[in-house]
Amino acid sequence: MMQQGKPLEPMSSIDSFWLSMDEPTNLMVITGLMEFDEPLDHDAVCALLRERLLVYNRFRQRVVWPTSTLGRPFWDEDLNFDIQNHVIRMALPTPRDKATLQRMIGDLSVIQLDRNRPLWRAHIIENYGEGCVLFFRIHHAIADGIALIRLLLSMTDTQPNLSFRTAGESVEQPQTRRSRKKRPFALAAGPLDLFVRAAKTTLKTAARTTGAVYDEFTKTAAYPPYLSRLIRLYGRIGLESATVLAKLALMPSDSKTSLKGKLGIRKNVCWSPPLPLDDVKEIGLYFRCTVNDVLMAAVAGALREYLLDRGDDLADAELRVAIPVNVRPDSPDVELGNQFSLVLLSLPVNLDDPVRRLRETRKRMRTLKESADAFVGFQMLKIMGVPPRGITKRGADFFSGKFTGVLSNVPGPRQPLFLTDKKIKNMMFWVPRSGEVALGVSIISYAGFVTLGIATDRRVAPDPERITDAFGREFAELLKLARMDVLQRAPVRRRPAGRR
Repeated sequence: MMQQGKPLEPMSSIDSFWLSMDEPTNLMVITGLMEFDEPLDHDAVCALLRERLLVYNRFRQRVVWPTSTLGRPFWDEDLNFDIQNHVIRMALPTPRDKATLQRMIGDLSVIQLDRNRPLWRAHIIENYGEGCVLFFRIHHAIADGIALIRLLLSMTDTQPNLSFRTAGESVEQPQTRRSRKKRPFALAAGPLDLFVRAAKTTLKTAARTTGAVYDEFTKTAAYPPYLSRLIRLYGRIGLESATVLAKLALMPSDSKTSLKGKLGIRKNVCWSPPLPLDDVKEIGLYFRCTVNDVLMAAVAGALREYLLDRGDDLADAELRVAIPVNVRPDSPDVELGNQFSLVLLSLPVNLDDPVRRLRETRKRMRTLKESADAFVGFQMLKIMGVPPRGITKRGADFFSGKFTGVLSNVPGPRQPLFLTDKKIKNMMFWVPRSGEVALGVSIISYAGFVTLGIATDRRVAPDPERITDAFGREFAELLKLARMDVLQRAPVRRRPAGRR
């Protein structure tokens, strides 16, 4: 297909799937913010985005649909692109506090992106105390959340001023470095090279999604015993795929709670105060579980408290969440597009003891890691982008009824970062939801702290801050239990007997 003399780039089936999932009640837009203690310069941000964001074609391309009603859409260069249409300055109204900021972000998140322009926007929200917030909105069709967080972090540096280039300074080095990151759109050297690269990517994906390490495959030539292990591994994936599909098809709808209901247009967002990552590790070390296990269990406890306060009967209830799983091969480069799967985790909200919840969460997480669910889920997402939109939507709605929320946990940078010459105080993101899903849970670590973000439908759950408050109490209880037992087990030092 040609337009204005230039070939159009076909959209992949999985990217097309997320584009088709847009609904007025649930937009497929990934949102995130960076918080600063001092104002950002609008021109400096635009200069930075020109240098580090626009080198990726997707941020200069718009979506073009085929003339017929069938077939996938295409990416086409926006000949009228102007970054001023995408970087917007806004003033936070009084009293300029966190609650006001949360309401503004909730209101911005329901505005549809202009389909006649590239599907992204950045809002510089000024007058937030003495500083400001940079709020990004990027459509899921461009990339998944993991890729977009990597992309946004690639615009930062570990020292001030390094990511900002004034007029006249050389920008050759960053352009050269980032041009290599555009290689995913280059043509392969030949059919054989394309086949080999595709085969390697498929093997890497299967290995990642089953908890194996791709290096084991490369060792088979030198160590033949590895080959038999891989045969068992991939054979098990094939056998389990049918089981996983049957399990999903026959799985009953999630427990009916007050977090389910008819959605409206308006959304609410909030985020918790940052928690020390060392405290999370301390809990994990004592209870012999991972950082991820601790955070998931704390979310389960927070949701349990929230639902009980709203009068839900949780005696036999379990609340399922869909968890995105990255299936990209390990690489330092930023690669756009959607390369993730979804697995379903049942949070034990029926258990009233926090330690039992933690241990049960750890058990269920381990079972998921050893299953083929992620591999099968990724193939399903790719297939669901092929049929016409009506069929795709019915299939997505069917599976979205199996869970109550989407939960994403992303490990962020360990050290503080700078955007232009301004230090990033904190960062947060929110996952999009499809179908009739009203709840989004996001967790991100940054510079030694962990923050929980909640996004809800305002009609179904108008008070998400109660969930973040409960999360803090649940976390404090786990930390208290871990430290209390350590103190009780610590040997008592006897004072030496004094002279009479």
